[in-house]
Order: sequence, then C-alpha cells, then structure tokens
Amino acid sequence: MKKYNASTVAEKIIQFCASTNKKFIFISGNGGSGKTELGKIISKEAAKHGRVNFLEMDDFVVDTKLRNSATTTWDDAQKKKRTGRYTTSFEASYFLQSIKAILYTIEKGNNYYHWPKKAKESKECRLLYGNATLTIIEGVGTVFIEKEKSNSVSIFLICTEEVEIDRRIKRARADNEKTAEEVNKHFNERNSQYKTIIKPHIKEYDFVLKSKEDFSLSVVRDDLNILK
Repeated sequence: MKKYNASTVAEKIIQFCASTNKKFIFISGNGGSGKTELGKIISKEAAKHGRVNFLEMDDFVVDTKLRNSATTTWDDAQKKKRTGRYTTSFEASYFLQSIKAILYTIEKGNNYYHWPKKAKESKECRLLYGNATLTIIEGVGTVFIEKEKSNSVSIFLICTEEVEIDRRIKRARADNEKTAEEVNKHFNERNSQYKTIIKPHIKEYDFVLKSKEDFSLSVVRDDLNILK
C-alpha cells in the first residue's frame, strides 16, 4: 500500500478543491489518528490560495465535568448493553446547532465572529470569513454534521489501537493531564463507543486514510480518485 506524507495529501486535496469549487473539508476519525495535524497542514496549503477558516469540533463539546458526571448506555460490538461516560463519540456531547449555524452563515457568504472554547480574552474572538476559499472542520463529531457532496470533501482517518494509545499517552504527558494508567483505563470504554457509534459513518466519507506510526498516510479508500 503506497505511503504519502501529509503535505502531499494536502496539496492534492487542495488542488482538487480549487478545480471543483469545493468550499468545505470535514475531517473525522478515531482518537490519535492525526485529525488536527492533518487539518492544520491542509489549512496551511489552502492559505496559498486565499483566506481559510479553521474550526475544531472541540469548541462545540459540552463541558467535560458535565459529561463525566452523567452516564449513558450503548450496544457494544457484541450487541451487549454497556454503561459509561459521555465521550465525544455521542451526538449529545455537542452543541451541534451552534456549529450548524456557523456553517450555514459562511455558506451564505456572510462573516461570523466565533469565540473559541479556549479563548480567555475578547481579542481572541475569531472572525470567520464568508468569502473564504475554504472552511476546514476537524474532529470526531463531524460525523454528526450533514455534508453536501457538491461543495465539500470529507476525510476519515484511522490508526491501529496500539498507535492510538501511544499517541494519547504522549499527548497526556505533554499536556500534564493524565497518566498512562488513566489513559489505558478509559481506552476500552472510549474505543467501544467509537467502534459502534462513530466508525459506521466511515462509509459516508470520500476518503479513508490510515495513519502509520511515522505519521505517513496510506489510502484505504479514495472515492474521488485524487491520490493516484
């Protein structure tokens, strides 16, 4: 299976978007698959052609404390009922109407002032441009947003469970948030939810790319025949 670096993937996708007048790119996938990194690389490539809006689904997630204090049920891969936390694999974990309103406003060619979740001061309020060349939306929750095929490209990233755990541990250490033991403790629950709630949406995406340990990408599926 041929491998690509993220920059090559970004370049080819942006060329396709420019030639077909696509205005939106949606990126989803399992945790640790490199969604944010790929989104930023695509954004940088797209900026060569004009203004770019970049949105993260994390900005529209219900507060972690509220989600962790509530429980929900789901059927796992063996069709057994399980009970656990509301992770970002659940539609109810997002303020979807908020991001839908933003995307609708941009699609109509109007500007929108967006206050990112991590913003602390008014000067961090971000202007999203209605005349942007491209708007990129990154995050697991993009599976819950309706995508218009005529004006968008959608990408689904996957990686092995071993790679995901390793990347989650490294990220947790870097952010000084969780220990390796805590990451492993919650992985099975998170992974079960991902497999039964998020992964079935993979068929709705134009691309399925697999992220390797070295962060190179291989093509699992390419419905648009961009990566030839």
